[in-house]
Amino acid sequence: MKQLERERFVAEVAVHLRDGVVPMADSTMENPVALYTDAAHTARERALVFDAQPMVIAVSAQVPNAGDFVTDELTGEPLVIIRGEDLVVRAFYNVCRHRGTKVVCEAAGSRRRFACPFHGWTYDTSGTLRAVPESYAFPDLDEARKHLTELPVVERHGLVWRLPSGWHEADLIESLGPLDSELAAYRADTYVLERSEHIEQPFNWKFAIDGFLETYHLRFLHSKTIGPFIRSNHGPTTTYGHNIRMMAVRSSYIPEVAEAAAFVDPMPHVAAVYILFPNTVLLWQGDHLEVWRMYPDGADPGRSIMTASLLAPKAPDTDEEQRHWDRNWAVLMGTVLNEDFAVSRAAQAGFSSRAQTHVLYGRNEPALQAFHRSMASLCASEAK
Repeated sequence: MKQLERERFVAEVAVHLRDGVVPMADSTMENPVALYTDAAHTARERALVFDAQPMVIAVSAQVPNAGDFVTDELTGEPLVIIRGEDLVVRAFYNVCRHRGTKVVCEAAGSRRRFACPFHGWTYDTSGTLRAVPESYAFPDLDEARKHLTELPVVERHGLVWRLPSGWHEADLIESLGPLDSELAAYRADTYVLERSEHIEQPFNWKFAIDGFLETYHLRFLHSKTIGPFIRSNHGPTTTYGHNIRMMAVRSSYIPEVAEAAAFVDPMPHVAAVYILFPNTVLLWQGDHLEVWRMYPDGADPGRSIMTASLLAPKAPDTDEEQRHWDRNWAVLMGTVLNEDFAVSRAAQAGFSSRAQTHVLYGRNEPALQAFHRSMASLCASEAK
């Protein structure tokens, strides 16, 4: 957060704490529950949002060295992300150009060559076809079929972004706006992957996003876990196009701290929540970063798949450092899986009933409203 923004944030929070007010949207907002239950709408989201927006598909720390790779199918398509010999990260469809089977079967690893298990066609880290057993049987193999099919990606701020067709890095920078320099300040490109977990849940992918975008629920749902440490309803929100930053204010941010704004750095008293639209949550927690990526599970609007990753400034050197990350992970998973996701499962069941046609977002949930306005504007483009 730049100094000028930080000063504005401090002044805003000082008013909130002094006067007992909370950041408010102009009005309440309704959204059809069908957006969480309708398969046709899920298809529109894939076509009009997921395929048309820059999207994080990996973190740099998953592939730190030449030859490192990670496979991914969360997008609904088989991908392999590889750091080449030139240290450039590339992404390919994990599909052999001969007969279409997966070239890379492992979840992650490191190597210089990738041999298809079906017939041994072999590719290098740049996706170039290097070997065809019995190549005499393919005398007319044209150049266009010699390489893995590449997707446009760019590595920026410790994240690997898949770009929409026709986009370049400059377009991504423009879409991030002032957020680009703010993300750079976290230096996530220097972090290591401490751990990551694949998660599947029986609720719409947007429920997973929704839980990060309001602090209204903290003192109720999380009263015995993280609730005492984060202020409910204090989440100053800034939008950057479709991207969102919400600052969750910690309980340590007391009026005395706010009034001493000229002398006290507010950052130790907040958690910064970023929605890298449409489906990535980047959460800064002071001594580490969390990255969540959420997707619909195929065409089923009532199921989602996601990954949660913890990024640390360095690998642990001692048992105590390892225990620190173990504790952080236990709190994270315990809170999200046992509390947030439990109510999301219940809400999916409720939305699938005939109880109501719309869901309500309050004035005290401005970040949540901003996200759903963006989704609505993009999905409505089908009618244009």
